Amino acid sequence: MTKGVAKFIKEVVVIDPDTKLPVEISIYKDMTTEGIFGIDSSFLTSGDVEEVKSPFNDETLTLEGD
Repeated sequence: MTKGVAKFIKEVVVIDPDTKLPVEISIYKDMTTEGIFGIDSSFLTSGDVEEVKSPFNDETLTLEGD
């Protein structure tokens, strides 16, 4: 399995359609595929999350910035 990098772009707030509550989403750019993706920020702060699986290929992405 190869490793890549995802760079933090910004955080946005969306409204959860079920609860109608705001949810913070961290937006990242996969530097290999140049794809943009978002992750619920509460997931990232729930532990020492430093890597995630790329939604675009089989790479493991190291999250940079924020």
